[in-house]
Amino acid sequence: MKLPYDDVHLIADPLYGYLRITLSRQGEIAEADVIDSPWMQRLKRIHQLQSSWWVFPAAEHSRFVHSLGTMHLAGELARHVYPTLAEVEPGTPSLPVVEETLRLAGLLHDVGHGPFSHFCDEQYFGPRFGLDHERISQHLIVTELGEFIAALERSPSGPFAPGERIDPWHVAFLVRADGAGGGAPPAADGSAPGAESGVTSGGVGSAPQAAPAATRQPIPRWVRLLHRALSGAVTVDNLDYVRRDALMCGVSLAAVDAQRLIYYSFCTADGLTFHKRALSALRAFLNARFYMYENVYFHRIGHAIDMHLRELFRPTMELVLPASPLDDLGAYRRLSEWSLFTTVEGWLDEPRESPRRELAEEWQSIIHRHVKYSMVYEHAVERQQPALAARDLTREEFRVGVRGHLPPRLAGLEFEVDIASQDPRPLNPMSGPKRIPVYDPVTGAIEDQLLGGILEFVPAKAHLYRVFAVGREHERELALAARAALEEAGHEAASTTNL
Repeated sequence: MKLPYDDVHLIADPLYGYLRITLSRQGEIAEADVIDSPWMQRLKRIHQLQSSWWVFPAAEHSRFVHSLGTMHLAGELARHVYPTLAEVEPGTPSLPVVEETLRLAGLLHDVGHGPFSHFCDEQYFGPRFGLDHERISQHLIVTELGEFIAALERSPSGPFAPGERIDPWHVAFLVRADGAGGGAPPAADGSAPGAESGVTSGGVGSAPQAAPAATRQPIPRWVRLLHRALSGAVTVDNLDYVRRDALMCGVSLAAVDAQRLIYYSFCTADGLTFHKRALSALRAFLNARFYMYENVYFHRIGHAIDMHLRELFRPTMELVLPASPLDDLGAYRRLSEWSLFTTVEGWLDEPRESPRRELAEEWQSIIHRHVKYSMVYEHAVERQQPALAARDLTREEFRVGVRGHLPPRLAGLEFEVDIASQDPRPLNPMSGPKRIPVYDPVTGAIEDQLLGGILEFVPAKAHLYRVFAVGREHERELALAARAALEEAGHEAASTTNL
């Protein structure tokens, strides 16, 4: 009797009960081999929440568990939409190939993250090397993990058809947020290879080498039709992290009906599309995600820690990882939050005048949650339309405005400003890369105007303007100056109360 238990393994998960992954038979590569690779295991040592785990004590979950959850939802979505995908695109391969391609994209979409995740992109990789974690992820998928991916023979649903293989370039395309307009992995120096994106010239199953752009074949249409699975307003990525982060932080969240959103998803010539019956669940999810940004991701103490981190993160990274991650993959693979903390703690043994000793002492303040800054003012702006009379301020404009309205005696006062911004929904969900197509069964067509009603109470843009001080002695003067600066930019009067 042939039983599945030696081929598919169960992983317990607090969100989904159990996740399924394929196990290796003798001489075979399976999902477990990709998951057990050093690049994936490294994600266990990078927190999912870059600073919020210092605020919510139970939020110790990692990028690794989020990646497993995203893989699971990606597989569910692939199995559900496969019949309509194959109908729209006759060149679609077998269900196991489609399922496995999307599962691997979910599993590996964050594999390129550095310490403190998006913070590392914004503060170091972007300014220094013109990179972000998605570009690094693509590079790792095609080079470091490409041989594993191309050797896979089955998904949890069953074996591939004879001659079929997963192409690493297809997986790499799906993990890039702007993949519909490009999405090719970067060259070794971090530069984009041009407008072309594609696979190696050998086609499906060919060796996953970083071939010159001119030799790559176009990404097949069936892959492009699935791009919204990981790029857009509602993705398997954010369907996992919103619920997982809320659960691990202990935050009560309104119902997020991921199963309904998947059930009412299907493929059209426009790509992944929602049926009209998904609209109520869509609105609930967008509001739940907005709630998490307001109450967890934009938490005032988390952002105060981020501001302190900004002062020492880049000089630290210049010592720890002076070369681009793509130029020294070995050093990058060994770099995680654990290794970073261990390294900077070792600098405490250096002479007191050493620059590394100074950095280490600052790191100790952060690690032990001795928060340098405290919030003394906050003003929230939510916009239903992208353009209103009030003008959005940059951080520098806000800082200059606040300082300009302080009393002369406080001209040298130390303070910081922060603007936490989020797009709870696309500014224009009817067009652009984050379009949300909705099918109306009455007309049998995609009707963009159906979104109007459900998005009416979901802000198009949200800003939190904040002022932080070192100490609270001049809280009132700072709050009044901040309010005056915002009123000058056209915002309604804000409360001076510290929230």
